[in-house]
Amino acid sequence: MTTSPRTAATASKRAKKPKSGSGGARSKPAAAQRTKKAAINEAIATELAPAVAIALLDKTDQAPGAATPSLECLAAGAAPSETEGKVRVQLLFENGAVLPVEMSNAAGAALSKGLAEELPKK
Repeated sequence: MTTSPRTAATASKRAKKPKSGSGGARSKPAAAQRTKKAAINEAIATELAPAVAIALLDKTDQAPGAATPSLECLAAGAAPSETEGKVRVQLLFENGAVLPVEMSNAAGAALSKGLAEELPKK
Protein backbone atom coordinates (compact mmCIF):
# COMPACT_ATOMS: atom_id res chain seq x y z
CA MET A 1 0.00 0.00 0.00
CA THR A 2 1.36 3.41 -0.93
CA THR A 3 0.52 6.71 0.69
CA SER A 4 0.22 10.01 -1.03
CA PRO A 5 2.66 12.80 -0.13
CA ARG A 6 -0.22 14.74 1.43
CA THR A 7 -1.21 11.81 3.66
CA ALA A 8 2.41 11.31 4.71
CA ALA A 9 2.77 15.02 5.56
CA THR A 10 -0.44 14.97 7.61
CA ALA A 11 0.73 11.87 9.48
CA SER A 12 4.08 13.56 10.11
CA LYS A 13 2.39 16.65 11.58
CA ARG A 14 0.27 14.48 13.84
CA ALA A 15 3.30 12.61 15.10
CA LYS A 16 5.17 15.85 15.90
CA LYS A 17 2.25 17.56 17.62
CA PRO A 18 2.72 17.31 21.41
CA LYS A 19 -0.13 15.73 23.31
CA SER A 20 -1.92 18.00 25.71
CA GLY A 21 -1.04 17.20 29.30
CA SER A 22 1.85 14.95 28.28
CA GLY A 23 4.62 17.08 29.70
CA GLY A 24 5.38 19.67 32.31
CA ALA A 25 3.78 20.02 35.70
CA ARG A 26 0.44 18.39 36.28
CA SER A 27 -2.52 20.63 36.72
CA LYS A 28 -4.44 20.85 39.94
CA PRO A 29 -7.73 19.80 38.30
CA ALA A 30 -6.14 16.51 37.18
CA ALA A 31 -4.82 15.86 40.69
CA ALA A 32 -8.22 16.69 42.16
CA GLN A 33 -9.89 14.35 39.70
CA ARG A 34 -7.50 11.51 40.67
CA THR A 35 -8.29 12.17 44.33
CA LYS A 36 -12.01 12.11 43.57
CA LYS A 37 -11.65 8.83 41.63
CA ALA A 38 -9.69 7.32 44.52
CA ALA A 39 -12.43 8.38 46.95
CA ILE A 40 -15.11 6.87 44.69
CA ASN A 41 -13.15 3.62 44.37
CA GLU A 42 -12.78 3.48 48.15
CA ALA A 43 -16.51 4.06 48.65
CA ILE A 44 -17.39 1.34 46.16
CA ALA A 45 -15.05 -1.15 47.78
CA THR A 46 -15.90 -0.42 51.40
CA GLU A 47 -19.52 0.71 51.36
CA LEU A 48 -21.40 0.21 48.11
CA ALA A 49 -20.39 -3.30 47.00
CA PRO A 50 -21.14 -5.01 50.34
CA ALA A 51 -24.39 -3.03 50.74
CA VAL A 52 -25.59 -3.93 47.23
CA ALA A 53 -24.72 -7.62 47.66
CA ILE A 54 -26.51 -7.77 51.01
CA ALA A 55 -29.55 -5.94 49.64
CA LEU A 56 -29.81 -8.23 46.62
CA LEU A 57 -29.49 -11.39 48.71
CA ASP A 58 -32.02 -10.02 51.19
CA LYS A 59 -34.61 -9.50 48.43
CA THR A 60 -34.61 -13.12 47.25
CA ASP A 61 -37.66 -15.24 48.05
CA GLN A 62 -37.08 -17.99 50.54
CA ALA A 63 -39.21 -20.47 52.37
CA PRO A 64 -39.87 -19.87 56.07
CA GLY A 65 -37.08 -21.37 58.17
CA ALA A 66 -34.80 -21.84 55.14
CA ALA A 67 -31.17 -20.86 55.26
CA THR A 68 -30.42 -17.34 54.14
CA PRO A 69 -29.41 -17.08 50.48
CA SER A 70 -25.76 -16.89 49.54
CA LEU A 71 -23.55 -16.66 46.49
CA GLU A 72 -22.46 -19.92 44.90
CA CYS A 73 -18.69 -19.90 44.55
CA LEU A 74 -16.79 -22.42 42.39
CA ALA A 75 -13.32 -21.84 43.77
CA ALA A 76 -11.33 -19.67 46.13
CA GLY A 77 -7.68 -18.76 46.36
CA ALA A 78 -5.51 -16.71 48.66
CA ALA A 79 -2.59 -14.47 47.80
CA PRO A 80 -0.52 -11.86 49.59
CA SER A 81 -1.93 -8.36 49.49
CA GLU A 82 -0.01 -5.29 48.43
CA THR A 83 -1.17 -3.77 51.72
CA GLU A 84 0.97 -4.68 54.74
CA GLY A 85 -0.85 -6.89 57.25
CA LYS A 86 -3.55 -8.04 54.83
CA VAL A 87 -4.28 -11.10 52.73
CA ARG A 88 -6.27 -11.20 49.47
CA VAL A 89 -8.88 -13.91 48.93
CA GLN A 90 -10.27 -14.29 45.42
CA LEU A 91 -13.60 -16.00 44.81
CA LEU A 92 -14.37 -17.47 41.38
CA PHE A 93 -17.99 -17.73 40.21
CA GLU A 94 -19.63 -19.86 37.53
CA ASN A 95 -19.86 -16.97 35.05
CA GLY A 96 -16.08 -16.46 35.29
CA ALA A 97 -16.27 -13.38 37.50
CA VAL A 98 -13.62 -13.06 40.18
CA LEU A 99 -14.35 -11.19 43.39
CA PRO A 100 -11.19 -10.06 45.21
CA VAL A 101 -11.63 -9.53 48.94
CA GLU A 102 -8.94 -8.13 51.21
CA MET A 103 -8.92 -8.83 54.91
CA SER A 104 -6.54 -8.56 57.82
CA ASN A 105 -4.14 -11.43 58.41
CA ALA A 106 -6.07 -12.20 61.62
CA ALA A 107 -9.36 -12.41 59.69
CA GLY A 108 -7.65 -14.66 57.12
CA ALA A 109 -6.36 -16.92 59.90
CA ALA A 110 -9.84 -17.09 61.44
CA LEU A 111 -11.31 -17.96 58.03
CA SER A 112 -8.71 -20.67 57.55
CA LYS A 113 -9.42 -22.14 60.99
CA GLY A 114 -13.18 -22.00 60.41
CA LEU A 115 -12.85 -23.76 57.06
CA ALA A 116 -10.62 -26.44 58.58
CA GLU A 117 -13.26 -27.09 61.26
CA GLU A 118 -16.21 -27.11 58.81
CA LEU A 119 -14.75 -29.18 55.98
CA PRO A 120 -15.35 -32.91 56.21
CA LYS A 121 -12.38 -34.98 57.32
CA LYS A 122 -11.30 -37.73 54.91
